[in-house]
Amino acid sequence: MSKRKKSFVRVLFFGAITGILYAGLFFNEPIINALCARGGLYALFPVATAFVFSFAHGNFTNYFWQALGIEAKKGAEKTLRDRPVERKEIRTQLRA
Repeated sequence: MSKRKKSFVRVLFFGAITGILYAGLFFNEPIINALCARGGLYALFPVATAFVFSFAHGNFTNYFWQALGIEAKKGAEKTLRDRPVERKEIRTQLRA
């Protein structure tokens, strides 16, 4: 299977997961709001939810662009290494 076909299958998978997560969030909004408002250890629930959504949506977006054939430019990290070294500025002391 080619890389593009694998990406397309993964787009469908993570797209379905993302859709299910959003549907579950919106249909169960009162329950989720009640859990988040409890305090204590329940305060970690919104953070965990954000991580799960970020993971699913991020993977969906990544594979979506790969399926379209759009990828990051190679060698982008070289530009940081090839910068000229900053020279120390030498200042003479002011005198009256």
